[in-house]
Amino acid sequence: MLDMIRSVPKQIWLIAIGHGVADLAPGALYVALPFLKAKLGLSYAEVTAIVLMQNITASLTQPILGYYSDRTPRAWIMPAGCVLCGLALLASLLVPNYQMVLLFTALSGLGNASFHPEAAKVVNRLSGSSIGKGASLFSVWGSIGVAIGTMFMAFLVSAGAGTMLYFLAIPFLISGVSLVYVAISLPQEPVSATSSLKRIRASINWSILALLGMVAARATVSSGISAFVPLYYVSYLSGSPLYASSLLTVYMAAGAVGTMVGGVMSDKYGSKIVMIYSVLPLAFLLYTFRFASGIWPFVILGVSSILLSATFTSSLVLIQKMMPGNVGMASGLNLGFSVGLGTLGVLVLGKVADSYSLPVIFDVLSFLPVIAFVLTLFIHEPEAEHVSESRS
Repeated sequence: MLDMIRSVPKQIWLIAIGHGVADLAPGALYVALPFLKAKLGLSYAEVTAIVLMQNITASLTQPILGYYSDRTPRAWIMPAGCVLCGLALLASLLVPNYQMVLLFTALSGLGNASFHPEAAKVVNRLSGSSIGKGASLFSVWGSIGVAIGTMFMAFLVSAGAGTMLYFLAIPFLISGVSLVYVAISLPQEPVSATSSLKRIRASINWSILALLGMVAARATVSSGISAFVPLYYVSYLSGSPLYASSLLTVYMAAGAVGTMVGGVMSDKYGSKIVMIYSVLPLAFLLYTFRFASGIWPFVILGVSSILLSATFTSSLVLIQKMMPGNVGMASGLNLGFSVGLGTLGVLVLGKVADSYSLPVIFDVLSFLPVIAFVLTLFIHEPEAEHVSESRS
C-alpha cells in the first residue's frame, strides 16, 4: 500500500480526491430524498424524477464533453465543474418548489458531467502502464465521496437542516482550489487529431454496445439500491433516517473495496473475467435483501456493493482499452451515457413502486444482474499489445 502511495503522482491524488468531493453530491442527494418528499409532498415517481434529473444531466452530456476534451484539453473544467456541482445541489435543497428543485438538480448534474471525462482522461494519461491502478484510485475516491455524502447529508438533515445545509458548500470550494492548482501544474498536452467522428464510428461495435448495455443494467441496480433503500426504511417502514443512512453508508463504503480490487484484478486477469465473476451473484443477494433482518441487510448491501464496484472499475479500464484514441469520450460513455440510460430505469422503478408496492422493487433489481451477465459474455477484450500500439 505504501509503495502504491509513493508511486502515484500528486496530481492523480488531488484529482481522485476531487472526484470524491464531486461525488458527494449524488450520495447527499439520495439521503435528502425523504427530506424533499416530506418538504414538498412528492410522490415516489416525483422523487425518482429528481434522481433522474441529476443523473441524466450528469450522464448524457459526458460523451459530448469527453469528445471535445479529446480534441482540445480543458483542465480548467475540473475545478469549475466540481464547484458548480456542489453549489447547485445546495440551491436545490433550499428552493421552495419542485420545479426549481429539478432545475438546480440538473445544474448540479451538469457540473458533475463537466468534471468526470476530463478528470478520467488526465488520470489515464498520468498513470502510464498502470492504467488499472490509476483508474482504481480515481474510482475508489468516487465511492468514498458518495459514502461520505450520505453521512454528511444525514448529519445536516438530522441537525435540523436550515442554515446547517450551507456547510455542504465547504468541501466543494476547497476542492475547487486544489483542482485549480492541478490544472495549472499539468504538463502541456498535445492536441489530438485522432478524436474524429470517423474514428469514433470505427470504434463502435457489438462488443462495445454489449459493454454499455452491461453498464446500463448495473447502473440501474446501483442507482435503484441508492434511491430506494432510504425510501424503503424511512417512508415505507417509517424507520429511522439514521438507520437508513447507515445502511447506505455501508453500501457506499464497501464499494471502495470493490473499486480497488476491480482495478488491480483487471490489470492482472483482464476486465472481462472480473465482470463475469462479479455480476451474477448479485441476483441472489438482491432477491434475499428484503427478507433479511439484524446484521444481514448490512452484509448483503456490503457484498453487493463490492461486486458492483468491481464491475465499475473493470468496465472503465476496458472501454478505455477499446477506444485508446478517444479516452475522454470513452470515459464519458462509461461514466456518463450508459449510467444515464440506467437511471431511466430508476424512474420506471418509481412508477412500479407507486402502482404496486416498494418491496417489489427489490425483486425487479434481482433480475437485472442476469441480463448484465448475458451481455458480458458478448464482450471481446482487446489484447494488451494492440492497445499499446493504438495508444502510441
